[in-house]
Amino acid sequence: MVKKINHIAIIVKDIETALIPYREGLGLKETKVEFVESFNVHLVFLPIGDTQIELIQPLGDEGELVEFLQKTGGGLHHIAVEVEDIRKTLQNMEDLSIDMKDRSPRPGAHNSIVAFAKPEGFAGVTVEFVQPAKVLN
Repeated sequence: MVKKINHIAIIVKDIETALIPYREGLGLKETKVEFVESFNVHLVFLPIGDTQIELIQPLGDEGELVEFLQKTGGGLHHIAVEVEDIRKTLQNMEDLSIDMKDRSPRPGAHNSIVAFAKPEGFAGVTVEFVQPAKVLN
């Protein structure tokens, strides 16, 4: 069901400032900054081997991610696992009575579809399920 850790997400106040230690200190190359309307955020990925670090800058002055930033000052937000069939994964979570923030998938970065589990279901860790966009050959 789970293919790999897709990314580790970090909420930041400002992407450009947050990129400096990753780019200059670690030598990582970032993807293009992307706007994801369904979450009202700017985000950028920093590939590391077969996974990525995702820096997320919430926009606006309300919403769960803005509240997280205000409460914590930023930091680790969630771990995303890549799945082959997100609808089947959501059904499995329901069958196990694991509380979900999302009962159905919604648009994510890079044309993926995503759904979040509440942290109570995973020992205090917010888990995101990601089904990447299918690549047509």
